Amino acid sequence: MYPLRHVIACCVTLIICLLPHQSMAEITTMAIPDQGWAITFDAPPLRPVREADSNDHYMYYGNANFFSVVINVDTPACDGGDTHENVLNCFWPKASKDPLINQASVQKSCNSNYCKISYDLENSFQDKGIRQRHVHLLFAYKNKWSNVHVSYANPDEAGLKLLERFEQSFSYK
Repeated sequence: MYPLRHVIACCVTLIICLLPHQSMAEITTMAIPDQGWAITFDAPPLRPVREADSNDHYMYYGNANFFSVVINVDTPACDGGDTHENVLNCFWPKASKDPLINQASVQKSCNSNYCKISYDLENSFQDKGIRQRHVHLLFAYKNKWSNVHVSYANPDEAGLKLLERFEQSFSYK
């Protein structure tokens, strides 16, 4: 039999490992390979899941518990100039067809740094409702079109604040 203190120590360690670590957010800078620029944001430390790089496309996917980041940098996919609005106008007509998007939750806006589109995906699994909050920051920079997509599964107030903090801290140069 194990001493009680070992059992307690194991339980505490397990609980710490399983809890979301949102309070451990940090400023992250990710260089975009072969492009001479990087993006910076405040987020929990990400566990890289997948990364792919070719001459005309870069993709990164990482997560931290219920929080995910997907970065896509591509050559322009539609006609039009290198404007944030053109990236949005190319991306959204295709993406908006997802039947799980709660259309009432869709919000779009543009500023001098990017166009933002946010929405909720809603579904159920084993009779439990699932809601994912999605935010896309779309921008044109140095002849590339980029989609920085962050999401949070079943966000509570802390999860929504994490998404907000990501957006407020986001930059590229």
